[in-house]
Amino acid sequence: MWIDDGTGKLVRVTKNGKKLGWPKGKSRKPQVEALREIEKRIESADILSNEEKAEARARAREHVLKTRKEKAIDEYFQASVKAEETAISPSERLVDFTVDLPEFTYLIKIDGRDYYHGCHYRVPARQSDSMRDIQARAWEHDWEINGRRRRNDMVRDPFGRGMNQQRMTQMTMSTGQVTNTDTLRRI
Repeated sequence: MWIDDGTGKLVRVTKNGKKLGWPKGKSRKPQVEALREIEKRIESADILSNEEKAEARARAREHVLKTRKEKAIDEYFQASVKAEETAISPSERLVDFTVDLPEFTYLIKIDGRDYYHGCHYRVPARQSDSMRDIQARAWEHDWEINGRRRRNDMVRDPFGRGMNQQRMTQMTMSTGQVTNTDTLRRI
């Protein structure tokens, strides 16, 4: 620890008060000036009167309120810009999307962001369309792997148990009766 001995000289002292010599090759002047500057700052703290301190505090309060108001206006402006962009471009509007995936997967990853099964997200409409497509493809894959019939399998059935897409005809296997789409009864 360093103390001023009253003559402007810094003296190095140990905890028990024993004086130590100054390190060789070092100047004491910068340290003395730094200590004097610190003392001047401490003494100048009492320069302000209570009224001046209250006035400074009031100015600080006004400044803080002004910056908060400006921040709130900026945030409202950003929200308004987003709303106007959404009105102009419907694909930018935010929609709610709940991820529902089959057992073999637990997330959808888009642009490095994970969307987990069973969670609810608020995403742009264009991203919701992509997520809905990925989700549908995952369910179709699950149905294929687990042997369940897909909806379009009934249309492509080569054995006549459903509508044949190429000829648009239907054949009953028990009687052999062939019916095309023109003779089918419309409901």
